[in-house]
Amino acid sequence: MNYLIVQLSADEAIFARFTSRGKELHFTGASRHPLDADHPFAALLPQVKAESEAEEKIILAIPPSFLYMREIELPIADRRKIREVLPLEMKGETALDTDELVFDALPLAGGKFLAVWTQEAKIAEEIGIMAEHGLEPEIVTASLCHWQAILPESAGSGPVALSDGEAMAVYADGAPVYFRPLGRGEFAAEAARTLAALELSRGIKVGTVFLHGGAARQWSEAGGTDAPAGVLFTPLPVTDELAALFSADRSATLDLAGACALARTCVREEPVNFRRGGLAYTAGLKKMRKKLRLTACLAAAIILLLVGEVGLRYYLVTRDLNSLDNSIGGISRQVFPSRKKSADAVSELRSEIKRFGGGAAGQPILPILKKLAELKGSDVTGFYETEIEGGQIRLKGDARSVQAVNDFRTRAATSFTGADVGEIKTRADGSVSFGFRATAKEEGK
Repeated sequence: MNYLIVQLSADEAIFARFTSRGKELHFTGASRHPLDADHPFAALLPQVKAESEAEEKIILAIPPSFLYMREIELPIADRRKIREVLPLEMKGETALDTDELVFDALPLAGGKFLAVWTQEAKIAEEIGIMAEHGLEPEIVTASLCHWQAILPESAGSGPVALSDGEAMAVYADGAPVYFRPLGRGEFAAEAARTLAALELSRGIKVGTVFLHGGAARQWSEAGGTDAPAGVLFTPLPVTDELAALFSADRSATLDLAGACALARTCVREEPVNFRRGGLAYTAGLKKMRKKLRLTACLAAAIILLLVGEVGLRYYLVTRDLNSLDNSIGGISRQVFPSRKKSADAVSELRSEIKRFGGGAAGQPILPILKKLAELKGSDVTGFYETEIEGGQIRLKGDARSVQAVNDFRTRAATSFTGADVGEIKTRADGSVSFGFRATAKEEGK
């Protein structure tokens, strides 16, 4: 996933790009630009758009001065549910109507939550500017809310603070306890007032303030001489992951620490996000719909091809079955020319084949026909009518002479019982027709 972090402050804009592989973050490039009347935010976006990747998740970090905060205690721990109840919980507690605000919540130490809100109109204006240049942000948040991701391991267990000159976040034992945007006065004085107020109201005494961003640059330019009494102001240590991410470039690390914290949070967990309700991000849904539309078209094409294939297979099978039925019907008509068209020619042929294989009395018909053919000889020219039923044989045939008929009867007497001929009729050419009756001998006798 490619990330473009657009971090706005009172007087500058930072554009930082990161790439994530799994939960590993890699820095790919950044630029810092001043913001003033001669250099408006919108004028910077065309160049940023030209350098954008094809697929890039854009995250806008608004200035801390846009934010309003208040600690609250709620009997629920689900952030999604807390977001839903915050407008009701804060109704009458804000200068503006809650319908004009967007809310989110950040877990604090001790089971409390920090309610964070901003004006919907201001967010909509920034989103509109970026959207006009094809850089609509998917997430609108504040870097301040995610500085825990860059909290140095050397911070120890006592209260420490991080500041970029425009806001301050305080952590105790690695857990967030206090957040506050700073005024536009001198940084050291604003920081001193914030720390004093924190000590008086909460009894939390901060001994070290780690500086990054504009605060680190101002502190370096001032020579580090304006620290409040009893408080150590020091640049954020460039160690471990930060050193690996920015190749130990101290200046780049301090300038981009806030953007890095935001990118890390987006990779590893759910960030604070003000794109909700009327500001909900919909461009992603449109892209997804386009992809789903293409997928649906491909799926429909595959289904049509499958239906076509099934239809073709059905047509071919039906055609083959019809052809087979016609062939069976033709065979049936040839075998039984005098019979009417059968409703089930296959079953009729099967029964006839069984009947030819064995009579009702257990006499096989085909062996009898074979024996008659063997006994016929050459003088009996053929049989034109044959009936075999229950072992009783009745047939009519043609022979060359009466003597040939008698010879056939004599031969048949050896294989059948009661062999007898009759209905001998002489033709003009000397040939005769005759009838023959006999009984087949039972097998085994």
